[in-house]
Order: sequence, then C-alpha cells, then structure tokens
Amino acid sequence: MISCAKLVSNEISQKGSPSEIEWIHFEWVSFSKKGQKFEKAAFKIPVKIDELPRNFYMQFDLAAPTTCLYGNNFKPILKRNPSLDNKLDTTKTFWIQGKENPMFRNVNLKLDNVVFKGIDVGLFTNYGHRILNFIYRKSPIGTIGADIFQNKVLIIDYKSSRLAVIDTLPTEYQDAYFADFSINNGRISVPFRINGNVEYLMFDTGSGIFSLVTSKENALKIGGTEIVDSLKVPSWGELITFYGLKTIFPIKFEDKNLGSPIVYYDEVGTFDVFYQQQNIWGLTGNAFFLDDIVIIDYVNKRFGVK
Repeated sequence: MISCAKLVSNEISQKGSPSEIEWIHFEWVSFSKKGQKFEKAAFKIPVKIDELPRNFYMQFDLAAPTTCLYGNNFKPILKRNPSLDNKLDTTKTFWIQGKENPMFRNVNLKLDNVVFKGIDVGLFTNYGHRILNFIYRKSPIGTIGADIFQNKVLIIDYKSSRLAVIDTLPTEYQDAYFADFSINNGRISVPFRINGNVEYLMFDTGSGIFSLVTSKENALKIGGTEIVDSLKVPSWGELITFYGLKTIFPIKFEDKNLGSPIVYYDEVGTFDVFYQQQNIWGLTGNAFFLDDIVIIDYVNKRFGVK
C-alpha cells in the first residue's frame, strides 16, 4: 500500500541520518554475448505506477534525462486503465531519439517502498515490444531517469544492491573521495585522470558492461594496438559493435586508482557528435564501482566514491 511507504516529493521526508534512510532495493540484469556473461550489466527497480493493480520493473539510467514508459509495452496496460490514460498530456512533451513525445502528469511512482509523488513521466511512443502478461514482472517497461533526483542527494550502494534519495548526506558518507561535476540536461560529467590529464566522463548507469567508452581517436591514444575484445550490444533499439583495447595508462578518480581497464569504441563513431555536444571525453558507468558506494550530490554538484 502506498500509505505505508516513505514519500519523496518536493519536500523530501528523508533527512539523511542513517536511521531515517529508506533504501530502494534493485536487481541486477545480466547480459550474454559470444560466450561472455556479464552478471551486472545494468539494474532495474521494482515499480508500482499510481494505483495500477500489478508491479513492474523499470531500468535505472542516469544518462536518460527524463523518466519514461515504453509506448509499445504500455499500450495494452493503458487500455485497461483509463485513470492513467487520462493523465496523458500532449501539450507537455519531451524529446528522445530526435522525436517529441507526450507526458503523463501528476503520476505517483513507488520505487520499492519509496513513493515519488506527483511527477511527470514521459511516454516513449513507438518504442519497445509488446510482451505477454506473465513476463511483465521481469522485463523493464520503462526507464528511471535523472530528472526525479535533481536537487537531492542520490546514494548508490552497489555491494548491497540498493540506493537512496535524501536531502542531507549522513556523516558516515562524508569521508568519500569527492570531485565537483558539471551537469547538462540532468546528465552529470565527472572529472577523471586519464593519461595524466583531467578528462570528463559522463556517468551512465545504463552503460554497465563497459568501464570506459569513448571515440576511436581517444581510445587509440590510451590503448594498445591490439583489439582484445568486441561486443555487439543494444542501445535504444539499435545494435552497435564496440571494440576494446587494453589501456596502457591507469585511470584515477581523485586519489582512487581504478586500474587499467579495457577502453571501448565503435568503428563508425555513433556517439562522437554526442561526446562533442556534451563536452565530454567519453562515458563510464557501474563497472568501476561495483565494490563501492557512489554519492551523487545534485544539490552541491559533487560526485563521491566511498
């Protein structure tokens, strides 16, 4: 029942002491390709939408500026739930994949046992695949984006598979390694030291397979000459082949040495324009921090690792 959950809205109820934090538990999604299996490729959160009679899952993706539901997956659900369908407002829109899409107004999303009240949720029309009722519980029907965490402090405890949204950081987390980040349309870019230079990487929780993704030009500057891996992975409905080079320089976040991972690029430069628009060197995600706690302080624009 919604009434027994903590409420997260413009006046957040969680003040930040450890005893007051209401954790949102998530589940890892695995990915297999060419005999390789990534147990922690991405993660999804159990979600209840308004008063719909069943629970769903949504993928957690901080590179998505807007929380949205996938239109093709959600159409049969809307037909049976006119109260939610009536909240669809075609005058309020968001852009994704170069197209304008409508939004639901004033929706309550219950993530695990924490309710985000009265938020706007996009409908990504003509995206996704209609799936049978019996697998709704396992297949994500939407994306939890960065918009619902703005002006809050987000804690991702990777080892415990949980996250929290609070407005004051508890003392026990204040000794983390912190660096200031920049923000563009809700997406954060964090400074890392790569080959002795400070470079900004977008933190993308939807890019869980890769520690480091960049342009071919950048990858060749820090990687060896031999391709040591290749992977064809889905990205918003497209399959893209990435090639990996072993880095010959360690990667650092503040004083934390992240080792020498494989750096990936795609041959045709699918994301090169995006890197330029965002003024970033490349992308990073969950893979660097699976044994850590990540703190994203949207209030003070700080990224921390503990």
